[in-house]
Amino acid sequence: MFYLLLVITFISLIIYSIVSFYPLNRSAYDRREQNVELFKAEKKNLELSANLSQESINLLVNEREQILLQDAPKEKELLVLTQKKVVLKPLFISVITFLAISVIYFQPLSLGSLGDLQSHQSIYGFISADLKTRDTERESVIQELNSLVNKTETTASEIYFLSNRFRDINEFLISSMLLKSLIGKFSDEIPTDIFAEYAQVLFFKEKNIFSEEVDTALQIALKKSPVNPIALTLKGVKYFQAGETDLALSSWEKAKENTKDKNEKASIQEAINTIKSMKNQ
Repeated sequence: MFYLLLVITFISLIIYSIVSFYPLNRSAYDRREQNVELFKAEKKNLELSANLSQESINLLVNEREQILLQDAPKEKELLVLTQKKVVLKPLFISVITFLAISVIYFQPLSLGSLGDLQSHQSIYGFISADLKTRDTERESVIQELNSLVNKTETTASEIYFLSNRFRDINEFLISSMLLKSLIGKFSDEIPTDIFAEYAQVLFFKEKNIFSEEVDTALQIALKKSPVNPIALTLKGVKYFQAGETDLALSSWEKAKENTKDKNEKASIQEAINTIKSMKNQ
């Protein structure tokens, strides 16, 4: 809140400076400079005139100086005068700017954004917390996330981004919950690869066991995208756990062919090498 007020004040000061030192001063200086240039030109023409005596030239120069320059103050005087004139107007504009920005921000905040801000702080505070703190706050964060994903204005990209953040800290329960909501809410809009990611996160949540829920998610993922490398890798793991090493090898070979991620390729190749070394024993 302090930083927000500081930024608003800074913007108001910039507007004050611009209004104070540019338009009025510039116009005044322009008038003075024009009169000075005109006087110099006329003085030069008079001095070049061969038909006039020096005394006449001096009189005419003095006359033109009085006419052109008498109403144009000296530079220091001009600066003082213009500063006195422009203090109130830019100050008024700056105050109005400060109030307008404050109203634009704080009015929506009072109508509901405060709750969103508190949810944001709760969710991201949980993500950055240690495991002990997360254990005590997990249930409340799940409730916050359920409220968030059920809002009509929450987008698919927001849900997907959050699911990845929770997966990165090994919160597979929450990540899978978010992906399930994402699929349920935007099934016709999201990329088919997300179905495979959901099956993978469920597998991690079940501690690498192919429960009925994981099996169902994997079958759906393979149906949506038969060559998805994540789904094929999971399928190979399932075969491997069941002792079907040839089928596991076939699935992993196919997964390797269809992935572009170098790290993923290396992991799959390591699994393939494990099976091959087992066969050679």
